Amino acid sequence: MRVKEPSQALPEKAKRSKRPAIPRDEDSSDDIAVGFTCQHVSHAISVNHVKKAIAENVWSVCSDCLKERRFCDGQPVLPSDIWLCLKCGFQGCGRNSESHHSLKHYKSLRTESHCVTISLSTWIIWCYECDEKLSTQCNKRVLAQTVDFLQKHVSKTQTSAFSRILKLCEEKCETGEKKKGRKGSSVPSVKGISNLGNTCFFNAVMQNLAQSYILMELMNENKENGTKLKIFPSPDTRLDPLTVELSSPGPLTSALLVFLHSMKETEKGPLSPKVLFNQLCQKAPRFKSFQQEDSQELLHYLLDAVRTEETKRIQASILKAFNNPTTKTADDDTRKKVKAYGREGVKMNFIDRIFIGELTSTVMCEECANISSVNDPFIDISLPIIEERVSKPVLLGRMSKYRSLQATDNDQYSETVTIENTSEPRATKNQSSSKDK
Repeated sequence: MRVKEPSQALPEKAKRSKRPAIPRDEDSSDDIAVGFTCQHVSHAISVNHVKKAIAENVWSVCSDCLKERRFCDGQPVLPSDIWLCLKCGFQGCGRNSESHHSLKHYKSLRTESHCVTISLSTWIIWCYECDEKLSTQCNKRVLAQTVDFLQKHVSKTQTSAFSRILKLCEEKCETGEKKKGRKGSSVPSVKGISNLGNTCFFNAVMQNLAQSYILMELMNENKENGTKLKIFPSPDTRLDPLTVELSSPGPLTSALLVFLHSMKETEKGPLSPKVLFNQLCQKAPRFKSFQQEDSQELLHYLLDAVRTEETKRIQASILKAFNNPTTKTADDDTRKKVKAYGREGVKMNFIDRIFIGELTSTVMCEECANISSVNDPFIDISLPIIEERVSKPVLLGRMSKYRSLQATDNDQYSETVTIENTSEPRATKNQSSSKDK
């Protein structure tokens, strides 16, 4: 490994400082140069300001785009290429976007040094003044500490961003309803969905879910962070009901709710399901190939992934109610309570309440007449489709001919024709004369 010599453009103080050798990464080669040393780092980073800013704003979303209420294809602009200012915590879209809000933020604030930014998707650090990529290993320690704090913050706030965006989407939807009134609200709205490339199987499932209004109602009940859920344990346990506070929904659940709200909007044009489809592909990578798939399999993957997120959400709230016990710290009584509440709590997720059924199998013993029943949950069930017998009259010519098709046991049809004369028969001369006699 070789160490890059200090730049001649740096001040004398920077030249005299000793730079420690950088340990080689596992995936790196032996010939790697140390990153650029920036003289603006000491004045362009404020950890306290960054912590305060990310606590008050939506994580990984451009602040200016959010204020401008920017929507694309009926959906709010979601995180793509977002850069965070390490001086004040401003989040703006990068150079590859249309607005360049991150670069505009740097140019508008010349009084202070707001030149060092970091990408929230690739963790690349960039200095606008030096126009160079920076490394945490050859700059001041405060840069590495700030990056470490941001990376730890990602897992905690990944789901809250979708909740904040969902509120924005709901505000826009309510505004549209007020403008156009509620005329014809009883008629379900139908909206097209853009094809992302052989995703018609996905669009077919989403069109059906969009018309399942009970799904959106139950999701709206528990969409907020801090929503209270009351769990009733089994009567055999003799435990009192437990009220827990739910955390924010998972990223796939939040994306699904945003999509369902967008399907209710009255704007013209098809809706892009890109955000929801990408979230699903993270749970089920088999759909990343953009090949034709089975709609029923996709529905199973979608419901199972959403159910898993909701189950973990409920389980985490139960553990939080008992001060997050572990296998070492929890006693036997606490373990029994957590298990009892968890057994009934996971059944309260909206997937089980809507899509999960229960199949009861009953068996009776012929000798002792003992009856035993077994209940098995199911998400779909195969039922036979029996064709109805068709009897359709067909009018042929002047005469009223009725043709009926009768299905035989061998699925063959026999044809019978009945001819009836609707006019009354006329008496002949011989008949009339005989009557007179």
